[in-house]
Amino acid sequence: MSNTILVTGGAGSVGRMLVERFVEAGQRVRVFDLPQMDFTGLEERDDVEVQKGDITSADDVAAAVAGAGSVVHLAALLPPNSERNRDLTFRVNVGGAEKIVKAMTESNPGAMLVFTSSISTYGDTAAEDPPVTIEHSQSAIDIYADSKIAGEQLLRESSLKNTVVLRIAGIVVPAFLEPPEPWPFMIDQRVEMVHRDDVVDALVSAARTPEAGGKVFNIGGGPTWQLRGRDYVRDFYEFMGAPDDDAVYRDSPGWMDWYDTEESQRILGYQNRSYQHYSDEMRAIVEAMMAE
Repeated sequence: MSNTILVTGGAGSVGRMLVERFVEAGQRVRVFDLPQMDFTGLEERDDVEVQKGDITSADDVAAAVAGAGSVVHLAALLPPNSERNRDLTFRVNVGGAEKIVKAMTESNPGAMLVFTSSISTYGDTAAEDPPVTIEHSQSAIDIYADSKIAGEQLLRESSLKNTVVLRIAGIVVPAFLEPPEPWPFMIDQRVEMVHRDDVVDALVSAARTPEAGGKVFNIGGGPTWQLRGRDYVRDFYEFMGAPDDDAVYRDSPGWMDWYDTEESQRILGYQNRSYQHYSDEMRAIVEAMMAE
């Protein structure tokens, strides 16, 4: 099997982190992304191959997949952009997945395919007892989730054996960001997010762990991240040194909840940053900004 790992959407922020992690592990990485993306730091390297193209082009995808021993499929339209045009979102998210599956089936059916899905595919689970397991039915409440449900179905119906589906919770980035309005959950709603770097760890592990083949995993932060909506919001404003009086919440349940991640953690070993770790990071970031 080839030592080359293909990362679609590899010029994005998570993609770049994946590239460096794979290179550190001694693997050659092929980055596939749109020509208009910024490839600074990825080109003219011996350990990284850049291939520019469009995930909706069968020829571009076939060329990117050829010879890859593993494929990590990140390329997708994400919210809020995914909610503006259903046809475009399905062309990119579902059509792109279909082309990846077809190309792998024809050229390297034994390769590992890691497909990034979302816990949003479970829909509104607020009236049920937690945690949400991978056996839970899927019921989209937005276009993005609908596209990911369709993408997962493509994998199930394919002849590929080494596929891994990661249903990823809301990703938290340790950075100073403007608060959303409204927050994507109700004030009392169960919420479990996951640190961006833990997501990267999960993706790397999924691509390199044979035991992960054929499985579907929930990817969440774990027990320390299982809070209520008000807890996340209160802490966010506390990090910023501001009151949360003006915070605006959803008036109906969003798709967030608490998740069963026991198997994903056992096999992938990615829950390496607790909520306290993230809180400490945020306070350090704000303190450094104030000191400037």
